Amino acid sequence: MAETIQLVRQIAVRAIVTENFKGQVGGEIARNLQQIDAELQQLEFKGKRAIADIEKRSGGAVTADARVQIETIRQQIEAEKMRLLQYKEEMQGQSQALTELPVGSVVTQFTVENPVEVRIGENIFQRLEGGEILVKDGIIQEIRV
Repeated sequence: MAETIQLVRQIAVRAIVTENFKGQVGGEIARNLQQIDAELQQLEFKGKRAIADIEKRSGGAVTADARVQIETIRQQIEAEKMRLLQYKEEMQGQSQALTELPVGSVVTQFTVENPVEVRIGENIFQRLEGGEILVKDGIIQEIRV
């Protein structure tokens, strides 16, 4: 029978909000918004081109099969457009929330996994309790485990 086993626990990486942090995160959000806008434009272009190709192949008189294909393309484009617009809205919300964050506050940026060894007789909940890493402008300030 084994006496120990390796498990994985989640460690939160938390950042102290600084003007530099706000600038970096704001830049990432702005790049994401630009990417979304570019994807929306490309989606429109590809959709129009695909529909035009179907109409061209059907030679003026759009057949029932061609109409079904066109409608399917339009539905796919609309679904993807809605997904991108929802993502854009989320990014805009994050941008707004970022501007409202007070300098000096602490936010969770992401989590990482950390292996931990547990032994017979230990309290598993205490051993698996997540720790945190506190960073300021990317520099580790504290490690709490």
